[in-house]
This record gives sequence, C-alpha cells and structure tokens, in this order.
Amino acid sequence: MIFYLFLIIIIILVSKHIYEIHNYNPVFSIESLQSANNEIISEKIKERNPLLIHNLSNKSNLLRDLSFEKLIKDNPGHIILDNKKYISLKSFVDPESEQMNIYKNRDIVSQFRLTPAYDEIYNSFYSPIHCNKNYYLNLLKGNNAIALKCNKHNLMLIYQIHGESKLYLFNPSHRVNIMDKPNDQIKKYGHKINLKPGIVIMIPIEWYYFYESNGSSIVGEIESDNYFTVLYNNLR
Repeated sequence: MIFYLFLIIIIILVSKHIYEIHNYNPVFSIESLQSANNEIISEKIKERNPLLIHNLSNKSNLLRDLSFEKLIKDNPGHIILDNKKYISLKSFVDPESEQMNIYKNRDIVSQFRLTPAYDEIYNSFYSPIHCNKNYYLNLLKGNNAIALKCNKHNLMLIYQIHGESKLYLFNPSHRVNIMDKPNDQIKKYGHKINLKPGIVIMIPIEWYYFYESNGSSIVGEIESDNYFTVLYNNLR
C-alpha cells in the first residue's frame, strides 16, 4: 500500500513538472540583474522569463583572462576530438584558417581545467532537484551562425567568455513563424542580446534561440534537468 501511494505521488509530481515545461509565459520581459543572488534567481526562474545577469562569468580568473592564445599557451600541442574529427587548438590562431567551429564540446571543459569556473556560475542557479548537469565550451573563429535550437532543459545558461556574440531569443508563441526558416528571416520575431564577457543569460525551457559571432569567440554553456523531467526531456 505504501509503495503504491509513493508511486502515485511520484506520478503526480512528474506530471506537474512536465505540465509546467509547456506552460510558458506569452507575456514576458527580459529580466536583468547586476549581480547573482541564489534566492532572487530562484524566484525569477519561476516567472519563466529570460534572465540576464551581469558581472557573473567574469568573477573567475580562469574565465576572465581566457583567450585562444592563453588556451594554446596552457595546452601546447593540444588536439581536440570533435564530431569524430581531430582539430588542432593552434589552428584557431592560424591566419590561414579563416573559419573554425567547435560547438558544444563537453570534453574540453575538463581538459582545459575549466570545471571549477563553471561550478562558480552554476552555483548561483543550484537547486537540490537538479540532475544531469552538463558543461560545454564553444570555440568559434570567423563568421559563425548557430542554427535555431529549442531549449529542452530546465536550466540553460549561455555566457560569453572571450569576444562578442549576438544572441536571438524567441518566445514559444512564435514557433509557427520561425521553424524551418533561415535565421535572417526570423530575426524580426526575436529579441537580440549583445553578449559580452561577464554576462550570463538564462534561457527558459521551450524557448528558441540562436547566436552569431564574427571574429574570435569563446562561449560557455550549462544545461541541467531535474529529477522529475530528466527522462522526458531527454526522450523527446
């Protein structure tokens, strides 16, 4: 009897959290905080609005001073395995390589010993029900545009580490207007944010986004689910 009662409670909680995923806020504003505070951030997350936090990702010396030159100096001769291809880190400063793109590589975060810096950022958003946490690093050179994506994780953070990027955010209410269309045609439905070092943007679940960069750019990403949605989020 106790087992079935426990099972019913779990099913109710899972159903509640899944319902909340799709219950997005059609009337929204982009919230902005000048500094990170876990309690304030927890309350803001409930509003299901994009959250822009200044002066967060540049707190760590590891990220504040990071550049391609520093990565190469600290990791001489490093070869990156990305999508079954081997890429020399040094190629990102080679004048003959005009355009490079390593997107959402999880392994190089630990290889470059950046995990403690990512932890500092994540801790401002920590929740005891979070699970399946992943850290990613994007290395971009030249003109790059990341294709439109939908955030299917309870927590998603994007932050500029080096260089600059333009991030476009789209409310799920524009899904029909933006799906399967080129980035240039859908920008009018989005909200542009100029990402610079120090800024962290939290993208609500079910929101769409893409970003563009011109020149040298290093971007970090953090994703996390929770215990009630992890299976659903990773199967859909």
